[in-house]
Amino acid sequence: MSPPLTSHSSAPADRDTVGAADLAALQRRDRTDRRTRAAFATVFALIGAALAGPVLVTIPARALAVVALVALAVVGAGGLASIATGWLAGRYEMSRPHPWQVWQWRITRRWYAPGATVWHTEPNAGASPLAVLAWYTDPACQIPWALIYDGTPLMSGGSAVWLPLTALTPTPPRPASMSERIGGPR
Repeated sequence: MSPPLTSHSSAPADRDTVGAADLAALQRRDRTDRRTRAAFATVFALIGAALAGPVLVTIPARALAVVALVALAVVGAGGLASIATGWLAGRYEMSRPHPWQVWQWRITRRWYAPGATVWHTEPNAGASPLAVLAWYTDPACQIPWALIYDGTPLMSGGSAVWLPLTALTPTPPRPASMSERIGGPR
């Protein structure tokens, strides 16, 4: 007699039960991996403390305080630089035709930067100006998307929506000609 193909003696379960069992197994594996990483980190921290402890005792406390203060200042300056570059990258873009020819670099404001005013490309979608709240791009997206708000209070049905940049324009759309408004050319 051959052994069963599964470890269960009952009939195969439905997809939801199998999915739940797989998810539980993944969670158990993740918990085990987390505990293993924490154990390794603890061991390495103890080894580092055992090696650094005798050396740190010989250094005056004042020098240690100065080194700690300088390290905190460097971390703080790095954080400020990261915030500043994120803010600038969200509002401006730099075109670099050649990486070594700095004189050809150009900095231009993104027309879809937060705080900018944009309009729908289609005149039928709405003629009122829209405010850009944020924008997002991802390698999986073909084009960036902008979070826009029309200024209508939430109680009146207004809300912020994500739209692709192809649906927005930095200039107001031209009004439809008189013949288009009446029903087209005759």
